[in-house]
Amino acid sequence: MGSNYDSTLIKDPELKMSDREVIKAAEKIFEQSAYEYGHRGYTGKLAEKLGIGIAIFRGHSCNSIEEAEKCIMEDFNHDKWGPADVVPVKNVGWYIGGWCST
Repeated sequence: MGSNYDSTLIKDPELKMSDREVIKAAEKIFEQSAYEYGHRGYTGKLAEKLGIGIAIFRGHSCNSIEEAEKCIMEDFNHDKWGPADVVPVKNVGWYIGGWCST
């Protein structure tokens, strides 16, 4: 089996959301992804992170979405079975990304 990189954004330009709020928003994103792509597994979408959770990296504030994607793809856990990674993007919000099983 392979993997696919999937990502999305939680808009919060002032980055005021607490960890708990980010987690709740991420769970809704995972649930919506499962609704759209199915619960069967191996979708290659963030639905695969439902029940696994997220890892928030507040100390890695990025200046752009592209920088956040690069940070997650190169600096963090590449485990398709692990949690999604979340990094703050200045003036934008919380970027969520991760490798998802296909």
